[in-house]
Amino acid sequence: MSHNGLFASALLGGFLVYFLGGPMPFLIGGVFGSALFVVVFERAGGELKKPNRFIRLCAIASVGAMIGSNVSSNILTLLPQFWVSLLAILPFIVLAHAGNYVIMRGLGKYSVVDAYFSAMPGGLVEVLLLGENAGADIRILTVQHFIRVLSLVIAIPIIFYLSTGIVVGSAGGNSVEPAPYDLFDIVQIFLIGVVGLFIGRFFKIPASHLLGPLLLAAVVSISGLATIAVPGWLLNLAQFVVGATLGAQFSGISLFVLKRGFVLGLVSIVFMLALGYLFAIVLAPLVPVGVSAMFISFAAGGLAEMSLIALSLELSPVVVALHHLLRIFLVVFVGNQFFHRYLKRYSS
Repeated sequence: MSHNGLFASALLGGFLVYFLGGPMPFLIGGVFGSALFVVVFERAGGELKKPNRFIRLCAIASVGAMIGSNVSSNILTLLPQFWVSLLAILPFIVLAHAGNYVIMRGLGKYSVVDAYFSAMPGGLVEVLLLGENAGADIRILTVQHFIRVLSLVIAIPIIFYLSTGIVVGSAGGNSVEPAPYDLFDIVQIFLIGVVGLFIGRFFKIPASHLLGPLLLAAVVSISGLATIAVPGWLLNLAQFVVGATLGAQFSGISLFVLKRGFVLGLVSIVFMLALGYLFAIVLAPLVPVGVSAMFISFAAGGLAEMSLIALSLELSPVVVALHHLLRIFLVVFVGNQFFHRYLKRYSS
């Protein structure tokens, strides 16, 4: 029963934002609808069982397949031109991590370990695992990184709407449907999603639920084995599932932890958006994409969510995903090594 209410509230929130003409309606509305349901349901004495993680994996796998299916063979000639922006990922994460650490430690008064892992501009799941193994408070990390990803998912479409008038992912925005589709296109997307998910897990690819289907779909598209048309409603469905399951993460979080995390998250997001925009302005003249694509590439949100935004805006989603994948790799590797070498003595 609680799951039915959760998804119904998420769907209601999605349609509400859609009819209001808001950006990314089924993602943003889905998050707020499901989060509101969680708060009301648990305050009434209910005990929410979070949706099966497999549901979100299927949605993200579908997103990966949709992104990869939009890759053309000319990407092979474009990627070597991004070496400058890819190299710039390392100084970006060092500056972002250092600035966030000052915010978490100085303003939030977190412990050294909690502040260090809360400040990591990496993948949510990967950072939570690293932090938990290092003895950090998993509640603090969950709130802080959830707010980071959620704030960026909300802030970036709003920034584009206010600056360009483009309504991201709604009926008023650009269509991501390149050609008329049929049932076979939908079947291909789901098949690539399932097979790509297993391939990603078998080869232990980071973020395998997104990157496995994305890489498989890209190979199919680049090789000319198939031409896949992506229906717009399927993108909305993926947004809805991701949004609903993200909102469910509010379950069991205390009001104090949430308030403190929200304030720190806002300060952190303003800092990282400014830093990312600075990198985008500097790098855009050196790569074959504009400031907008570079900005999303350096917005330290979730890999799947930023790729979804890029797909909605038709801003080189594979290029965006490539930058975010490298960011996650470097944050996990460099951040973990630095902690064990210099900060491990602070862990409990």
